[in-house]
Amino acid sequence: MTLERGNAFTPVASATMIWPWTTSLLGGAAGGTLFFLLNLGNGPIGAGLTAGIIFFSLIGGIGGVISRKADRRGRRWAAAYPFRYATAPALVGGAGFAIVSYATSILASPIGGLFGAVFSGLFVAAAIWLVVGVIAMVVGNKKA
Repeated sequence: MTLERGNAFTPVASATMIWPWTTSLLGGAAGGTLFFLLNLGNGPIGAGLTAGIIFFSLIGGIGGVISRKADRRGRRWAAAYPFRYATAPALVGGAGFAIVSYATSILASPIGGLFGAVFSGLFVAAAIWLVVGVIAMVVGNKKA
């Protein structure tokens, strides 16, 4: 798959080509397990799953820019358009967070859980987008 200027799927193609999938999965599993084991309040399963999704997205997005094994064209594209590149990890993290939050809160209040999950998912997506975008902007130009 080539990274073309007019291609509508360029952000998705770039993000999936250069993500370190094994590292992302292991980091997400480790972060989720740590949050599950250290959670002393209510909902340890939901906290562990959402933390795992956030770590998966962050490690995948940042690792794709930093990793030397990643595709050179994808790294160059991520350096040129850091916040477009950061959109894919943000969507994965935000959507995953919203789905798990809604699924774990559906027993308490279905309507309040839906709106709370949507807004918390948007907040998580914005945070991941900002972190990955800034790191891609700073580090991406040096590695391309």
